[in-house]
Amino acid sequence: MKLNAREKIRNAAVDLFAEKGYAATVTREICQRAGVTKPVLYYHFASKERLYTDLLRGGWTECQEQLQLAARNGKTAREKLIEVLAADLALTKRDPRMATMMFRMIFAPSNETPNFDFVRVGLEWSRLMAAIVKEGVRRGEMTGNARQVGEAILGVHILYTLSFLLTGRPKPDRRLARRIVHLVVDGCGPESGKR
Repeated sequence: MKLNAREKIRNAAVDLFAEKGYAATVTREICQRAGVTKPVLYYHFASKERLYTDLLRGGWTECQEQLQLAARNGKTAREKLIEVLAADLALTKRDPRMATMMFRMIFAPSNETPNFDFVRVGLEWSRLMAAIVKEGVRRGEMTGNARQVGEAILGVHILYTLSFLLTGRPKPDRRLARRIVHLVVDGCGPESGKR
C-alpha cells in the first residue's frame, strides 16, 4: 500500500519522536525521513508541535476506543479486566513506537514537550479499571477498594509494558494480561497459583 504524504510524515515523526524525543527531533529530519519538503509538512500539520500533539491525541483516541470496546467483553469483571489489558497490549505490540513516544513524553522535562494532559489520560484509564473492579466487588467476584485495585493492575501493566519496550519481553499478549489480573486480584498467597 502506497502511503500519502500525510501518512509518510506521521510515520517518520513517530519513528523520530520515539527514538529521540520531541526536543531532539527537528522538522528537517522528519521531512528527510518522510521524503517530503518542509512546506508539505507545514501544509498538513502547521508545526512540529501540532504534528506531535495530533499523533498523541490520535494514539490516545484509538487506545481509548479499543479499551472501551474491550470493557464490554467478558462475563465477569476479571474477564473484562483481562480484555482491557489485552487490548492495550495488542496496540503496544502492533506499534511499539507509539507507546515509546508516549512514555518519552511522560518522563521528559515539561519544558521540552508540548502540552498534553497525561494526567487526564491516566485518570480516564484509572476510572475505567475502577468501574470494572467496582462491578466485580458488587457481584461478589472480588474484594478490595475498586480504585486501588484498578491502579495496582495498571501499575503492574505499565511495568510489563516498559519491560517489553526496553527488552522485547515479556510478549504483550492475552496470556500476560491474564497473569497481571490474576496476580493483583488473587495476590501472592497459597491459593493464588490455582487459577
